[in-house]
Amino acid sequence: MRSPACVAFVILLASVACDNKQDGGGAKAAESAGAGAAVTPSSTSTSASASAGAKDAAAPAIAMPERPVPRPQTMVGSGMSIEVQQKAISYMVAMRAPHPDDVAADPAYANDLATKLRPIALSMDSGADKARMNRVDVVANGRQIDILMATGCDEHAPQRAVVNRAGVPLATLVSHGVLVLRCNDSKIQCLQSTRDPDDVLCTTAPRHK
Repeated sequence: MRSPACVAFVILLASVACDNKQDGGGAKAAESAGAGAAVTPSSTSTSASASAGAKDAAAPAIAMPERPVPRPQTMVGSGMSIEVQQKAISYMVAMRAPHPDDVAADPAYANDLATKLRPIALSMDSGADKARMNRVDVVANGRQIDILMATGCDEHAPQRAVVNRAGVPLATLVSHGVLVLRCNDSKIQCLQSTRDPDDVLCTTAPRHK
């Protein structure tokens, strides 16, 4: 028969062993918890990045200013109010202004296109003084192509020259940074947006050279 002292010593050893086992389990639990905590910031960062990306993707395009005349009207005459004239100026500036998602201007492409358009523009010009007045210019480093005529500019002339006669879609111009096609004769000017085929604006703007 064991003495009470021996029994007490065995119980003490068992208790210490049990405590060590529990400590080991606690350490493992702490390690697991630490690992979980280490993943959390990464998950939060990923979620934040995804949310930011979705927000950027959903960002609206730059809005154009108010048109001086509602569609499908295209003409702003010299007899219209000063307010309408000022809206026309602001709108034409915005038509040529590059947006953050527009490609860089491509002067080489614009100059090559201008060369192709010169005989077309001359054939479309019905003015008696077309030999002197008719030319095609590259403006703003290729953002705008000017078709200058003696007579024959109207709301359809820019698209007729480039799309119908030269066979170049407006989308191709956009892909090379050309944002506006403009014709101008002895009476009016008309600007054709390449971003929006239906966006055309004309104003009284006689030219003499």
